Amino acid sequence: MGAQKTWAWIIGIVLVLTGLLGFVNDPVLGIFNVNGLHNTVHILTGLVFIWGAWGGFARPVNKSVGVIYILLALLGFFVPLTFLDLSAGADPDNFLHLGVGIISALVGWMAD
Repeated sequence: MGAQKTWAWIIGIVLVLTGLLGFVNDPVLGIFNVNGLHNTVHILTGLVFIWGAWGGFARPVNKSVGVIYILLALLGFFVPLTFLDLSAGADPDNFLHLGVGIISALVGWMAD
């Protein structure tokens, strides 16, 4: 299994589990504030990553979802996304989304 599929499987499973955990433990790990919509988005994006890995098109999924997560994080640094329970500025969620987005996009464009 190549890096594309491996990353998509790993981050997909982590996002699904994080989304499920958010329904029973808010804030997640005592750090990340979430709500029902935020949890649902994590589950859905996790399933998209898993779908890409399983379906053999992890590269475009890693690229596109990575860019979406980067844009979401950048927007979150300046605008409170209250519908997702995200504060503007140095909210830990914004940094986490930025990290997931950068890693996903880098894997999508650079890994074989």
